[in-house]
Amino acid sequence: MKYLLPVLAAVSLSFAQWGNWGGNGGGKTINDYKKVSVSGRDIHVYAPSNLAPKSPLLLSLHGMDQDPNYQQNNTHWETVADTAGFVVVYPRGATGMSTWDIQGDKDTKWVVQIIEQMVKDYDIDTTRVYLSGFSMGGMFTYHAMSKIADKIAAFAPCSGPNVYGASKAQRPVPIMHIHGTNDDVLNYSMVENFLKNYRDQFNCPSKAEEQGNYPNAENSGGTMYTWGPCDKGVYIKHLKLPGRGHSPSHADVSDIWNFVKQWDVNGLISEKPEPESSNSSEIANQDLSSSSEGIDALRMDPSLALVSVYKSSDNSLMVVGAQGMSITVFNSLGNVVSTTRGIAGAQKVYTGAKGVYIVKVGSRTFKTSL
Repeated sequence: MKYLLPVLAAVSLSFAQWGNWGGNGGGKTINDYKKVSVSGRDIHVYAPSNLAPKSPLLLSLHGMDQDPNYQQNNTHWETVADTAGFVVVYPRGATGMSTWDIQGDKDTKWVVQIIEQMVKDYDIDTTRVYLSGFSMGGMFTYHAMSKIADKIAAFAPCSGPNVYGASKAQRPVPIMHIHGTNDDVLNYSMVENFLKNYRDQFNCPSKAEEQGNYPNAENSGGTMYTWGPCDKGVYIKHLKLPGRGHSPSHADVSDIWNFVKQWDVNGLISEKPEPESSNSSEIANQDLSSSSEGIDALRMDPSLALVSVYKSSDNSLMVVGAQGMSITVFNSLGNVVSTTRGIAGAQKVYTGAKGVYIVKVGSRTFKTSL
């Protein structure tokens, strides 16, 4: 183990020396962020100009021997924050090799202090704080599950299974783990058994729902694995990206946000479409977007008119014409049972118990049944 951190440091330094790996694409730089000192350590903060009170907060942690500049230059969380309306914080690791405390409570206590500072500065919603990190920042993300899961609503580690092993989470938490198969620092072979620890802790289904050819702007041929619902209704997701090495990427931030935003610390946020009352369990593809809101959605995005939802011959819910759109399936109780991103052609979005389901595709809503 004592040899691992120098290896991580050497590789991380090589990335940092590339400077503009990933580029800023003409976007904002860390200089557009506000530099703030919290307990003598720096954080860099971005808040949209039209930020509403009680908006969410997302923290994005860099890898070992890296810094907020590197993390921001490769992820550009502000591009999502501007449209979704949340505060972004890039904290700086401790002095020396810019490491994170992935065994003790020094940095988890500091994260709590950051949250408290953001409450003072931006009146953020303390129930909707999300944590994501790359490499050693990802290791810390996992470690935080065992220390401050009461403060963090959902977790999104990237390329960072903890080298000290899986922690015992304080509670079942939503997890989205992104990892490249060509990672030569934290080898992809570590991922499956590491994630299984949390699937076992949360009593997740043993078999994952698999979505192949998952759309990712940087890597083609990805696979999204989804386990759930687990205890407390949480889900564990893993995006496997063929060919990606050890690197953070802007190509992942929208998927991360679309996943984590569904939860607060109390569980699934109840922003759910209400199914219409019906005495029939055999409702077939009833399009609820004929309301004024649905008509407005179609005017804003005519491509929604091409979307259809139906039950397949093997009793699965299918969606057609939803390439690039978010797809969420709700059961009759209003609970999320599946989330995914649309692909070209027909795709299976859910297979489960008989009953009535609401399928939300972008801003358009359908009711169907199995």
